[in-house]
Amino acid sequence: MKTMKTLSRRMAALFLVVVVGLTALAPAASAAAIQLPSLPKDKCVVDDAGVLSDSTTTELETINAQLSASCDGAQIGVLTVDYTGSATTEDYATAAFNAWGIGSASKNNGVLILLVMQSAQYADGDYYLTYGDGFRSTMLADQASTLVQTMEDDFAAKKYDAAVLTCATNVANTIAEVYGVTLNGATISPDGSAVPNPSHPAHASLGNIIGGLFELLAYIIVTIALFFVFITPLGHSFGWYWGPFGWFGARRRRGPRPPRGPYDGFGPGGGFYGGPRGPRGPRGPRPPRGGGFGGFGGMGGGSGFGGAGRSGGSFGGMGGGSSHGGGAGRGR
Repeated sequence: MKTMKTLSRRMAALFLVVVVGLTALAPAASAAAIQLPSLPKDKCVVDDAGVLSDSTTTELETINAQLSASCDGAQIGVLTVDYTGSATTEDYATAAFNAWGIGSASKNNGVLILLVMQSAQYADGDYYLTYGDGFRSTMLADQASTLVQTMEDDFAAKKYDAAVLTCATNVANTIAEVYGVTLNGATISPDGSAVPNPSHPAHASLGNIIGGLFELLAYIIVTIALFFVFITPLGHSFGWYWGPFGWFGARRRRGPRPPRGPYDGFGPGGGFYGGPRGPRGPRGPRPPRGGGFGGFGGMGGGSGFGGAGRSGGSFGGMGGGSSHGGGAGRGR
């Protein structure tokens, strides 16, 4: 009896191990069932459906070279396929993203744009955009649906070159904003070329510098002329001859000061410097002694008080393994 119980417990434990193992292997088996084309890690474009031109591939490689150099190895992979088999567009994009290893392995900052020519859901095909975990909670994740929808008009018209370049351009500029950089001092245009940023020092030509100096000099000359013609006369009318008002226009000179008279004490002229002293008259007889104090005969002069005071490079190849972080597709 004891042996039967022990055997039952071992069988239950073995069954549990098998179930857990199968559960863990289910995603891998599902991914293995998806038939992916060859995805070389030194390429950023795999046109398995044969719908992209060589010029588009070259422009995408140029965009990726700038991204890789300026944004910690970030890259955009473009994959086109005829169909996805039994897998959904999203599952196929996720499997391709993880197998390709787009972007930096340490930063996980890759983006995959998938174009599918035949779809069970859409008569004219389907598309999807997915990105690595490094872009979670960033502007790219928030705008993923909007970015991929920029392909809609061209994709529906079967203009796949224009669709891919438009989407890749918008994604590249968004990645640059996430990293707070400009791509080689420029913004990528929809044709894949770099549009110079006039404010960037690298694009300031000698002619622009000289032209700016001449403009500054002309501004200074005009300002001085206006001051001399209009402002200075107005200031002089108010009696202003200080500072700049004295630089432009003759300063009004003060007339000669009248000569001072000789010092006469508190004489009839009032003050210390009055008119000339007159002749002294004869002294009268001395009064007899013994009289009282006769007082003062008078005090002449006057009094007053004063006033107050004043106061770029080539494409570097795809990164290592990546993991799917999210995405958006057609009509989602």
